[in-house]
Amino acid sequence: MASFSKNKTVREEPLTPDEALAKLEFFCAYRERCPWEVRQKLRELGIGGETAEQIYGVLEADGFFNEARFAEAYAGGKFRVNQWGRVRIRLELQQRHIAPHLIRQALESIDEETYVAVLKQLIGKKRQQLGAGARENAKIAAAIIRAGYEPELVFRYL
Repeated sequence: MASFSKNKTVREEPLTPDEALAKLEFFCAYRERCPWEVRQKLRELGIGGETAEQIYGVLEADGFFNEARFAEAYAGGKFRVNQWGRVRIRLELQQRHIAPHLIRQALESIDEETYVAVLKQLIGKKRQQLGAGARENAKIAAAIIRAGYEPELVFRYL
């Protein structure tokens, strides 16, 4: 009976620069990446020094990643798909070392009317689950604030 190991096989010889470049091109083409993620992947593959900088430069020059493009896509996607609020999106982008002005631009790209509509919808869903009352309102507010919405907005529409 064959047994399968979850561990990836360890490669004895290091990747050549061309192999590493091909892996990173695929990594960047799979979904939008930020510069920090590309550098992390280089370290993960055991590539450092001048070789890492050359590969990073080639990927950047060829447009495989772009910090502004990543910030826009990330903010829009997390809002639309996961219904995250601006606070959580900002924190996640900061963890990925995105420049503050790009974070501001990405958050401004979220339509205000849609943002408020989603917030109201989330409050409505929570109200159906928990009911109405002072204690329930506190629980609803806490849950929505944890999802990354601004407390002043939550309390305004609650």
